[in-house]
Amino acid sequence: MTAARRRAVLLAALLCGAAATAMVLTSDHPEADSGWALLSPVVGWSFIATGLYAWRRRPDSRVGALMVCMGLAWFLTALGLASSAPVYSLGLVTGGLWGGVFLHLVLSFPSGRLAPGWDRRLATAGYVLFTVGSVPAMLVAGPPELDCDECPANVLLISREPDLAGAVLAVEAGLYAVLFAAVLVHLTLRWRRTGTLERLQLTPVYLCGLLAFLLVTAATAGAGDAAWWAAFMATALLPFAFLGGLLRNHVARLDAELRAHVEELRASRARLVAVGDTERRRLERDLHDGAQARLVALAMLLAHARGRAQAEPDEIPELLDEAMSELRTSLAELRELARGINPAVLTERGLAPALDALAAKVPVPVTVDADAAERLPAPVAVAAYFAVSEALANVAKYARATEAKVAVRRSNGRVTVDVSDDGIGGADPTHGSGLLGLADRVGALDGTLSLDSPPGGGTRLHIELPCEPHAGPQLPAAAPHGPVRV
Repeated sequence: MTAARRRAVLLAALLCGAAATAMVLTSDHPEADSGWALLSPVVGWSFIATGLYAWRRRPDSRVGALMVCMGLAWFLTALGLASSAPVYSLGLVTGGLWGGVFLHLVLSFPSGRLAPGWDRRLATAGYVLFTVGSVPAMLVAGPPELDCDECPANVLLISREPDLAGAVLAVEAGLYAVLFAAVLVHLTLRWRRTGTLERLQLTPVYLCGLLAFLLVTAATAGAGDAAWWAAFMATALLPFAFLGGLLRNHVARLDAELRAHVEELRASRARLVAVGDTERRRLERDLHDGAQARLVALAMLLAHARGRAQAEPDEIPELLDEAMSELRTSLAELRELARGINPAVLTERGLAPALDALAAKVPVPVTVDADAAERLPAPVAVAAYFAVSEALANVAKYARATEAKVAVRRSNGRVTVDVSDDGIGGADPTHGSGLLGLADRVGALDGTLSLDSPPGGGTRLHIELPCEPHAGPQLPAAAPHGPVRV
C-alpha cells in the first residue's frame, strides 16, 4: 500500500468514526447512548490501525486489507441507532456486514485467502445471513417484535404479523446457531490437522473469533443487552488477537527458514567433507601413479648408474642424462599438481592475470573484464577464481557457445562475479557436483550464488561475495588490467 492510499484510509476512518459518533449523539433512538458513541468508534479505529500495520508488514497476506474493511464496516452499525426511519431500516440490513467480514477473516487467517470448498461456503453463508438474512423478518415484524417499541418505523414492513414474525426470527436465530456449529467444527478440524507452530498462531484468533460469534448468536436469539455488550467487548479484542496471530505466524516462518538453513548447512558440510575426501584420494592417486612412480624409477636408474660406474664408465653420461630427464618430468608433474590445488599465477600475480590464463585454455573465445587495481582477500580471490573455472569448464563441455564473458567488480564492500555465454542454456544447478560444490564454497564466505539458464537463452552465473577492506590475508595486486579478448 502506498503512503497516499494509507493516508486516504486513515482520513476515511476518522470521518466515518466522527460521523457515527455524531449520529448516535444526536439521535432520539432509545438505545443510542454516549457510552456506545464513545466506545464503538474505538473498535473500528483499532481494526483499521491494526490492519494498516499488518498490511504494511505482511503485504503478501490479505488479512490487513480485510481488517481495514472490517473496521469500516463496523461503523455501519451506527445506522441502526439513527432516528430516521429510512436510515434505521438501512442499518438493520447493513449493520451486520461487519459480521460477514469478521467470519471471512477468521476462516481465511493467516493468508487472508479463502480456500475452495467449505471456507468459501461458510463465508458466503455468513455474508448472506448477517445482512439480507434479516430482511424476511423486517417484512412482517414491527417495533415490538424487534424488541424496540420506541424505535423508528421499519420501512420494509408490509404487514405486521406477530406470530409469523416470531417464527421468522426463530428461524433466523436457528440459522445463526447452525452456522456457528458448522464454523466451530470446521475450525476445530483444521486446528487439529495443523502442526504445533501453526497452532500457536491460530489459537488466539480462533478463540476470540468463536467467542465473539457465540455471543452474537446468543444476543440474536434474545439473550438481551448483556449478551450484546459482551459481544461488543469480544469484538474489541479481535484486532489484538489477529495481530498476535500474525506475529506468531512471522515467528513460525522465521523458525521454518532457520530449520531449512540448518538442514542446508548440514548438507553443505557433508558435501564439503565428501569433496575433501575425493580430492585427497585424487592427490594420493596422482602422486602414486605419477611423481612417485617416476622418482622410484629415478632411484633405480641412479643405482644402476652407480653399479655401472666402474665396469662401463662410458655409459655414465647417458644414464645421467636419462636420470635428469626423469627428474625434470617429475618436477613438471608436481608443479602441475600444485597448480591444480592453488594456481601459482593467482598467488603470485593476482586474480585478473589468473583469469586471463584460465580463459586462454578454454576452446571458446572468452572476454575477461576484471578490476585488478585493488588487493583482494585470499579467500575471496580463490573463491572467485574457482567459480570462473567451474563456469568456463561447463561452457566448454555443455554450452555449445560461440563466446563467453567474465566480469569481476568490487564495490560497496562486495565482489561480484558474472560469467555468461550465448549457448543452449538449460543448466540445472541440482545436477552435478561442480555447481553444488561451488555453492558450498560461496556460502562458506556468506556469499550468494544465482544461475539464470533458460533453454535456448544462454547461461548467466552471478556470484556476490562480501569483501570488506583489509578483511583477511591479501593476494598481491597485479599490474593495471582492463578488458582482454582471449
